[in-house]
Amino acid sequence: MGVNVRLMLESDIPQVIAIENCWDYLSKWGKEGYVKVLQNSYIYYSLVAETRRHSKLPSSVSGTKIIGLAVLAFLFDHGDLCNLVVSPKYLGKGIGQQLLCRCLKIAEQGHLSRVLLEVRHSNHRAVRFYRRNDFKITAHRKKYYSKPSEDAWVMERSILSPGLQK
Repeated sequence: MGVNVRLMLESDIPQVIAIENCWDYLSKWGKEGYVKVLQNSYIYYSLVAETRRHSKLPSSVSGTKIIGLAVLAFLFDHGDLCNLVVSPKYLGKGIGQQLLCRCLKIAEQGHLSRVLLEVRHSNHRAVRFYRRNDFKITAHRKKYYSKPSEDAWVMERSILSPGLQK
């Protein structure tokens, strides 16, 4: 399966919202939220992962399908991974890994010292995923999420430039 990670465009928003709507517990940003993010590209890097539809058809017929998204915010000296979502059909296929790696590369290129994120306590799959990618739980936020109300873990990962890594 050929996957491409690229910057999100406004024309991608309907497919992005469709992915959001696959997950009951996900905080929904909706069209207005993504439009605002795209209008503030000096703060937010919004990425999508796409794959070709109907790959056996000629490329002029096939088009692309958005299968994941990520939003990274630049906040002073650190980044906030605001959103990383993959379509349920594509879980376990490395799409989230590709999106996260691109976000971490952007953070490194932007000279950020670390990346933070919040994740629902009940989202064990995501917690395991982030731990595998060197994120550590650093804090707990009570009732951070609504619909349904739930606590969040704050997870953090250092971003080291290649010259500083051991």
